[in-house]
Parts: sequence; C-alpha cells; structure tokens
Amino acid sequence: MFLPVQDTSPQQDRGAKTGRRGAASPSLAKRCLPLLLATLGATSLHAQRLVAPAEEFVERRARLCAQLGGGSAAAAEEPTPARIEQLGTALLFATSEPDAGVRLRQDHDFFYLTGNEDKNAILALEVASCRAWLFLPPQTAREASRDGWNWLYQEDAAERWGFEQIHPLHYFDEFLARRRVPGPQKLWVRLSERDLIDQSRTDAALFFARRLSNPWAGQPSEDAWRIARLRERYPHYELRDVTPAIDELRMQKTRFEVEALRRAGEISARAIARSIAATAPGVWEYEIEAEATHEMIQSGAEWPAYPAIVGSGPNGIVWHYNRSDRQMQAGDLVVMDYGASVAYQTMDITRTWPVSGRFTELQERAYRAVLEAQKAILAAMRPGVTREATRQVAREVYERHGFDADKHFPGGAGHFVGMAVHDVGDYHRPLEAGMVIAVEPIIEIPEEDLHIRIEDTVLVTEDGTLNLSAGVPKEIDELLALVGRDAKR
Repeated sequence: MFLPVQDTSPQQDRGAKTGRRGAASPSLAKRCLPLLLATLGATSLHAQRLVAPAEEFVERRARLCAQLGGGSAAAAEEPTPARIEQLGTALLFATSEPDAGVRLRQDHDFFYLTGNEDKNAILALEVASCRAWLFLPPQTAREASRDGWNWLYQEDAAERWGFEQIHPLHYFDEFLARRRVPGPQKLWVRLSERDLIDQSRTDAALFFARRLSNPWAGQPSEDAWRIARLRERYPHYELRDVTPAIDELRMQKTRFEVEALRRAGEISARAIARSIAATAPGVWEYEIEAEATHEMIQSGAEWPAYPAIVGSGPNGIVWHYNRSDRQMQAGDLVVMDYGASVAYQTMDITRTWPVSGRFTELQERAYRAVLEAQKAILAAMRPGVTREATRQVAREVYERHGFDADKHFPGGAGHFVGMAVHDVGDYHRPLEAGMVIAVEPIIEIPEEDLHIRIEDTVLVTEDGTLNLSAGVPKEIDELLALVGRDAKR
C-alpha cells in the first residue's frame, strides 16, 4: 500500500500548503496569442529587468502533470494511492556549480518548472496531484554572506511559489523512501541531454561524445552520474524520460515567454544597430562587440545569449568565429550574429554589412538574393506549413538570382529559439502557432571572403508570423545609411 509522506523534516513548519491545482489547457499558448499580439506595441522598452511571476511556474507544472497523464483530478479531490503509484513522481535537478567567471544560469528544465536559481536544489513533482516539493541545501551564515540566503530560509517562499513544502536537501532520500510501495514505481527524470544557453540537446550530446574520444576525459556527465545513483539506490523505481514532455511544453511559448522574447528582440536589435553605426575602416571587431554588449546590459538583458560572432573579411566565413581580434579594413564585409537573453528567453539575430558603407556588385547581388529569400520564407510560414515547403520557397529565389541552392544555404524555417538559442522542439512537425523559430538564409563564396547572412527570430501566429527582431535594418538603403553614422574614426 502507499505510505503517505509525513512532514518529519526539521523544516516542516516552513511554508504553508498551497492547495490543489488543476491541469492547464494544452491550447493555452494559442488562446493567449491574440490578446498578446494586440498589446505588444503598448509596452515600451526600458531598462528594468523582466521577471516571471510565480504563477507562471505553477502553471507550467500543471501543464507538465497533464502531459504526463495527471493533474486533472487534483482540482476536485485527493488522488488515490493507486493513481499516485501509477503516474509516479517527476524529479528535476538544479545546477550544482556555475562555470567559472560567469553569472550562474540555472539548469533550464529545472528553472522552467520552479523559477528557482539556488544551486544544488531538487524538485519533486507528484504527477497525479501536481503537488510539488523543493529540496535545498542548508547554509551556514558564511555561505549566506557570500551567496544570500536560499529559499529554505525564506518563510513565505513555499506558499509564494506554490510548493507543498521546502525541505533541506538531506531529507530527499527519506522523502523517496517514504513513497515506497510494493512493486515498481515510476520516476520521471531527464534521461536525455540537458540543453545550455548556446547548445541544443543534440549539440550537448555531440560535444560530450567528442570528449569521450579523449581517453583522459571519459568521466560520465553529471546527469549520467545522477541516473546511475538513482538506479543503484532505488532499483524498485522505473525510470522514465521526462524530457519529451518538457520539450513539448517549451516548444509552445506562453504569453509571458513571448513578452520576454519580444523584449529580447528589441534589445538585441538596438544593440546590433548600434554596432552597425559604429563601424568604419580601422575599427576593431571587439569594439563592435563592445557596443552591442553595452546596449544589451544597459537595456536590462541578464546575459548575452551566446558569445558574439563579429567576423570581418576572412573571419566572416568562419560561422562561429568569436575571437573578435581583427581590425576591419575598407572593402570588408562584417557578419554579426549576436543576441540577448531576457528572463531566460534568448534571441538570435544576424546582419551583414560592408565596412565602408558600400557593397560591391557581387556582394549586393548576393545580399538581395538572401533578403528576398528570407522575406519569401517568412511569407510562407504559418500553421500547418512544413519546413521542407519553406526551404523550397527559398531555393526558388536563389535559382532566380543565379545562385546554386545546392551549393549555398537557402535554409527555410530553421531552429527553435527559446531558453536556448538552439531550443528544444520537434523538427519533423509542421509549424504551429506559439512556436518561435530563427530564419537565416545564407550565401557563401569562400574564395571571395563573402558570407551573406540575414537572420531574424519570429513567432508563428494563427495568421502567419511576427518578426521579434525587426528593429534592426536589413533593407539595403536603410542598412547602408546606418553604417558608420556614429563611428569615431
């Protein structure tokens, strides 16, 4: 029989219980989009940082419970022990330590469901009832003087953020033990790779595989180690992968997420426009990067979404070049790929422009082909359209301008954008309202040091798309008029 958890933790009086919550409608993003789009223009850009309300994370947990088959009974009545046993418990783990020298960015999946940025935390989510518990490490006064007190020491944190209770971390194993029943039980855990701000789950898997090829770097990942420990300590639990259910939710943006993406798009567009205006022969690539980074942070972004790509001349054909150490010369093209992160939502924008403010004949012809292709892709994108259909539209434009679509990169509806620049999502599905996607056709001629890329991040709506990064010029006359406007040399 099911053994209910008793509140025997030393922290049992911290935080009141919050009641039961029903599951959210899976069409939440679609229902909210018309209201959101009607109000997008009403919010002015300012430097105050955008923070998601606690209700956003409670709603996300409810949607995950519904995705896993639970939650719906919780609003009306207490779920039965059999139902709790049948649906199991989801576990998500926080970041243990940030990378050296950078501000901590919480594990995406953990943050998506909690809003918590404390290190070494664990979320336990009972699927049947959607009740949630948080486990945090106790702190000494010295630790708190360095990092601040975590939610374990904030009296109203459990109630405010919708948790049944916040326990000290050492109670976690006892918590699982108290949920023991005869027979197998489900634990929903992340069996797939974690994504990072500048790496998709696939990227992370590839980089890990490359590390394993080094005989002196073959240690398991932190996630793999956790899974091994769970299997070792709790062989009666049946581990299931929660990643597909989380990815399904993250692929459809909520109203708040779209607002954060819109803000990130405005900030990023201003940042790149500032860099274009500061461009001139003799300026260093790092000076252009600095202009954009200054604008992002000053405007309220928490982080750049990825290391700035500012490639001039021969560096422009290195797709992920990020050293920014070349002095730009007359006749060079600059390829700048850079974006901001706001409220854990990122932005991906690329613009290409001539350092001297004038294209050559070949550069301009390639630019016009890429720009027309991007416009054609955006015009074709709407719910129900496949990625292959948008690629075909771009191929036709390239061929019409005399460029070989098989040799160059016409693209189409590209990668998902969200908490990661290459965000989670199912690339085999047709487009749906609420998806956010980067569109970046490219023409590259290496022997000419020519790489033309125009990239925008767009929201798919019921009627088409909304360009979230439209604030930076890409029409030739507007772009060239901006080049060098504020240059100091």
